[in-house]
Amino acid sequence: MSQNTFSEFFSQIYAERWPKLLAALQAKPRQEGLNPFGCADEPYFLDAASIVAARALPISPGHAVLDLCAAPGGKSLVLAERIKDAGTLVANERSATRRARLKRVLEEYLPEELLRRVRITGHDASKWCIYEKDAYDAILLDAPCSSERHLIAQPKLLAEWTPNRTRFLAQRQYAMLASALQVVRVDGHVLYATCSISPFENDGVIEKLIKKRGEKISVIPPSAPFGESTRYGWLILPDTTEFGPLYFALIKREC
Repeated sequence: MSQNTFSEFFSQIYAERWPKLLAALQAKPRQEGLNPFGCADEPYFLDAASIVAARALPISPGHAVLDLCAAPGGKSLVLAERIKDAGTLVANERSATRRARLKRVLEEYLPEELLRRVRITGHDASKWCIYEKDAYDAILLDAPCSSERHLIAQPKLLAEWTPNRTRFLAQRQYAMLASALQVVRVDGHVLYATCSISPFENDGVIEKLIKKRGEKISVIPPSAPFGESTRYGWLILPDTTEFGPLYFALIKREC
């Protein structure tokens, strides 16, 4: 495959918008700095769209919160800031290398008292429901995805890209989301997010969840200071906002 095949695929989705979006994806991303507790010498920089998504997950004092795919740790910092007075956070990352980085970030940016209420784990997100169910009030699932912005910057990976890649990833993402819906408590929320621009990995995953488990969930229309609504969620793209790409959808477990 080639960059032309990649562009042909996404030009069919984004039509006349695609050239501008492609140029925005190739540009240096704009980032914001986080140092919520003043523990570190320098801020932790991440895309502002990621901050918006992590803040869209409903969290109340005392909640048990799970970050299912937490590395490198930016969204976990946002979640930790929101449980600073009461509550617990589990930050999970299956990859040992990425988990080590996650641990360093949390230890650098969180105060000791809060760290005692944070647990780092290394489980397979798609199989979490085998070990634990009805255990958390709020779950963030920032699922591994195509990450087209990073893909474009690596010619070798771009040359290997095919449309089947995004369809395969969507299957993995659905497995993780279906697991999360068993792990969250009734009346709890799961925020599903990706940094993909592919509808297969975004609204497509939510649509599949509705078809298979629609009687057990409700999809809550989200909103944000910037970006645009989709059929089921919210999409932040860099051609109009300078941030992203970032998609998120909010799901409530009803029974």
